[in-house]
Parts: sequence; structure tokens; C-alpha cells
Amino acid sequence: MTSPRLTDKMILAIQPAEGRRVDVIDPTVVGLLLRVSDRGSRTWYFRYRLPDGRQPRLKLGTYPSTDITSARDRARAARRTLEDGLDPAEIARKAAAEARALKIRTFDDLTQAYFQACEDGTWIPKGKRKKDKTIASERALYGRHIQRELGRRPIGEIQRPQIKSLTRRMLSIGITTQTNHAHAFIRQVFSYAVEEELVVINPVLGVSSPAPKRARERTLSDTELRAVWIAFSAPNIVKDTDGHPLRISRGVGIAVRLTALLLQRRAEIATMRVRDLDLEQGVWLIPSDNAKNGRTHAVPLPPIARQLITEALTLPLRPASPFVFPSPRNEGQASIHPDALTRAMGHTMKALRLPLAGPHDLRRTGATIMASERLRITPFVVSQVLNHITDAGGGSATTRRHYNLHTYAVEKRAALAAWEGALSEIVGVLPGSPSRHDAGEKILWGGD
Repeated sequence: MTSPRLTDKMILAIQPAEGRRVDVIDPTVVGLLLRVSDRGSRTWYFRYRLPDGRQPRLKLGTYPSTDITSARDRARAARRTLEDGLDPAEIARKAAAEARALKIRTFDDLTQAYFQACEDGTWIPKGKRKKDKTIASERALYGRHIQRELGRRPIGEIQRPQIKSLTRRMLSIGITTQTNHAHAFIRQVFSYAVEEELVVINPVLGVSSPAPKRARERTLSDTELRAVWIAFSAPNIVKDTDGHPLRISRGVGIAVRLTALLLQRRAEIATMRVRDLDLEQGVWLIPSDNAKNGRTHAVPLPPIARQLITEALTLPLRPASPFVFPSPRNEGQASIHPDALTRAMGHTMKALRLPLAGPHDLRRTGATIMASERLRITPFVVSQVLNHITDAGGGSATTRRHYNLHTYAVEKRAALAAWEGALSEIVGVLPGSPSRHDAGEKILWGGD
């Protein structure tokens, strides 16, 4: 029995089916069908069979912007192309790629298309959509180190020599890790270009990372920890190389000390939200969308940590904000950038005339002392405190990740309490005592 000829009235009468799509065939043109999604969208397709047995579909448009007459005309044109021995979907795809190529001429055009594809989820090369903060970091990296040199160049002119010139220039002025990040970013952008058929070959493939990748091993001694803690408790007592007090805000000073106390990542500390805190119970819940590994993490808050967070929330002139450490810009509707902690550490270590160290080195130092003979905390519990997911504690990693819902809250709280006690002895702060040192206390470095 022949299907009835499709009309506007019939199309509008088709009701979406919950959880599945509905295909309605139009008998007027062989291969023309209307697909109604479970959300009610109506899309025209031309379905056909190729000699090798494949059955592609060619999208013809959406209803009602593409009406019945236009859909039939497009289906007939696709049928003529098929009868000529050509694949209409392949021809349409190449035409679309050529149209995009006319718009994407420079590396800046390509990069903006890449960012847009990452943001709307059409480019997920590893099967996992990029987080907003990752895209923001990539945008900052591009603007800071790449755009000026490569942005205006036609994408076809960017080859290995231009990429090596960029990375070598960065290395020549002392930029190492960010050089590797720039190299990896350019490779990702060109991988997107290959997938979109904007270029044939990724010019970064075969070009090794420009800076040697060495695992950092920097840990701070007790004396260095004490100097750093005091410096961030009262930054005005530390002078830079010109003899001026360091200009580090009290909020950043608290954030750095929390990094030392809680041993969480700098980005997680910097973007801490008020709604994720339970100071009465002493718990900070890092949501999965803010954790590096994408896993929700409960962090017990020992007394000094709670005291520091309370201090941050009651700082003078602090804007109303969902963040514990609001940015001075945007009226507090954004957090401080994680780089603020890194810059503050860099300036402070330089002023103290100590070897360079960053927030992650504080995290490493605490983890090292936890696992040492001083505290004798098992590596597995240390891993739980750090929110690592590779340590299965002697059991199957699959079991650990998917079935063991115990979050080791008791063990983590005991470990962080032990670490807070050790750090208190090192830096000279006791639970319940003022978290900031007297501005007149002498520091061994940075002064005459």
C-alpha cells in the first residue's frame, strides 16, 4: 500500500515520540523522508544506497524553512547526481568544506573556529568535551604567546619552520613549560583543521616538544616553609629587590596558605565557591566540574583552614561574590585567576632570595612530609587527600572508581589534621591563634 502524499497539515500533525525518532517517507520522490525527533524538530533527508552497500543520508534542510516543494526539488537533484555515478552526500560535504575554507584564511580564523567548535561540543577529539576553564586557559595562551606571530599568517603558509621559530623565541627568553603548551595547542588546532579538511597535513606532527619535560622535584625545607608562611601572612614585611614592600593582596596571601594547608590544586583553591563550604562541619566539597580529574572531592577542613577561610570571607571592602577569593574586576562575579597564586609565589621567592617554587611545590612538600617518617601516612591515604585516581590501594582500579563509594573521609581528615599540626610547628602557628604574624617579625631573607 502506497504511503499518502505528504502535506503541510500531515507534517504538523505528526507528534514527537518520547525517547525515539519517527521517519515519515514521502512517496513522491524515492528516498525522500522527513525525520521527527523526540524533541519535535523536523528534518528532511535523502536516503539512498551506494554500489558498495552503504546507505548514506543527505540532509536537505529543516521544516518549515525548507518546505515540501523545496525538499522534493533537492531530493530529485540528489537522485540525478546518484544516477550519474556520484555520491551526493560526499559532494555536499566537500562543498561545505570549500565554503568554510573561503572564510578560514588565516591562523587566527582557524583558531577562532577551533574555539567555537570546542565550546559548542562539535570538536571532542578525545571523546570528552573541554571544560570552560580549559578553553579559557587556551585562549589566554593563544593571546599571550601565539597570536602576534602566527595569527595573520595564511594557514597554508604555516609549516615547521614558522612553528620552530615561535617556540625557539619563547625558549630564548626563558619560557619553558608554556612553550610546550603552545606547541601542543598549535598541534590541536591543526588536528581540527585536518578533520575539517581545511589542510591536508598537520605541520606540527613529527615536531618534538621544544622544552625537555622534567618532572618537578622541588620541595621546601622547614626553614623555607616558615619564611613563605610568614611572608604571605604579612606581605608588607618582605621587600622586593628595589626595597619596596611586595604588593600581594590579603586574599591571595590566604589562598597561598590554604594551598599549603589543604594540598589541593591552585585552580581549585583560587575558584573555591562559598556554596561548596560547610564551615560548621568542616568540609569543602570540590564539585566534579571544578576538579582536574572530573571527580567530586570532599576536603576536610582543619581548624586553621577554617579560620583562614572565615578571614577571607570577612575581608574589608570584599564585594558580594559567590567566590571565596573574588577578582577585583567584574564586581566579584569571577574568582581570582590561578596564575595570581603562581605570580605571588614567584615574586615572594625572589624577594626572599630562595630557589623558585610555586603553589604545586607546596602541595608536593606537604605530600612528601605526610608520607615520610615524620607522619607515616600511607601513600594510598595521601593519594586520597590529593584527589589522585591512579592509586587503587592494592585493589582493582575499576572497582575503586566505579563501585567503592567510600570516600575515606575519616582517613583524609586524620591525615590533614596531622599535616596541619606538623605545619603549625614548622611555621609557628597554633590552631586558634592569629593566622597572621606580627608585621615586625624578622625574616632571614630579603633584607639587610
